[in-house]
Amino acid sequence: MRILLIMRNTYAWHREHIETLERMGLEVHLATTVAQAADDGRFAGVVPLPEELEGAALAEHCAAAARRLGIASAITFYDSDIAVTSRVNELLGHRWPRPEADAISRDKQLQRTFLAAHGLPAPRFAAVDGVEAGLAAAEAFTYPFIVKPSALAASIGVSLVRDRGELERALADVARLAEEWGGYFPSEGPEIALLEEFLPGKEVTLDGVVLDGRFHLVGITNKMQMPGPYFEEDFYTLPFRTPQEEPELVAAAEGITAALGVRHCLFNAEFRQDSEGRYRVVEFATRMSGGQNYRNLREVHGIDPVRLYAKAVLAGDDADALAAVLDGEVPRAAVPRAAACIKFAYRTGTLVRNNAGDAAHSPHFRSYIPASRPGDRLRRAPEGWYEIAGSLAVAAPYRGPADIDRVERLAAELDERLDVVVVPARAAAAAS
Repeated sequence: MRILLIMRNTYAWHREHIETLERMGLEVHLATTVAQAADDGRFAGVVPLPEELEGAALAEHCAAAARRLGIASAITFYDSDIAVTSRVNELLGHRWPRPEADAISRDKQLQRTFLAAHGLPAPRFAAVDGVEAGLAAAEAFTYPFIVKPSALAASIGVSLVRDRGELERALADVARLAEEWGGYFPSEGPEIALLEEFLPGKEVTLDGVVLDGRFHLVGITNKMQMPGPYFEEDFYTLPFRTPQEEPELVAAAEGITAALGVRHCLFNAEFRQDSEGRYRVVEFATRMSGGQNYRNLREVHGIDPVRLYAKAVLAGDDADALAAVLDGEVPRAAVPRAAACIKFAYRTGTLVRNNAGDAAHSPHFRSYIPASRPGDRLRRAPEGWYEIAGSLAVAAPYRGPADIDRVERLAAELDERLDVVVVPARAAAAAS
């Protein structure tokens, strides 16, 4: 059976996802803008995508390629390709896709409006189209509060502002990002930024999968407490430290997916607690957490969301095939099977060498994905956003809650054993 994998970019971060499709016996054809993909032996074929194609034109291009190759369904794991993949599946004759829901998940302003319309827990916000509008809207907020891009992920461009001067700088940063990352801002309106009340409590991320309209929990990941002013993400740790709070989070996820009307999708939601300890939805998406989170979720909880989602996509609207999606599959483990952590390799300077090094010899090492190449300059916010050397995944046996802290310490120790070498920017400039 053939499937079209639409990943204009970042497919290198989704090795485990692609391996799952291969283990299912699928013939995977990749639609991408990455030229070197043509030499990647994992794919039965590669459909080159012109970089200028967007929206309906891109969907038509992909659907035409699928028909030519005898492919009936498309799939993606890339945030920016969720909506176009839905349109492709519609063009291929499926009734289950929900492009409108995917469009909402790509735009934080649309999300806020959606959550308010359906009475779902969310922070108070205002959408603005630039610096002057942001300064005017701030009159209705109490400092400190959050400024964030209306699109983008991984906390890129997110700032906690404490006064007017910080607000002006944060809005200027978002305006610059909107120019540099214009293709990631899909809203039809001019709004590029959100002002949002600050939630001081802990932050977690929930992953699930929706199969034939029913939500299934995969796992809830602890995130590093980020006090601001910038929110560089780090330490994605499993299992959930406070499982007694799981029902509150699952109820919110079920409310979102039901209101969206999605039939089949991966699902992710970020939550943060307010001053009274109640969780509110920071953002959500009809995709799962990126990178190595997929492997860690499988290792800790057993359930395989990518496999289940792919089976549902292939079943499409066939009631008998959908009824059999869960047959023979591993259910979510009642007791965590392991403790796992993802640690980002933050460095500052010009990258000289970047690989796993001695860390790979540890029994706790799972993988290291380089995110930057030698010669790249790495900076920390606000000079640079998400400029990491790479992403390290580790795991250890789980016997009790203390092992959650232990696996974070192991991740920090292995980060120091990575063969990541940088030189200060001044030294690099002098050498050149």
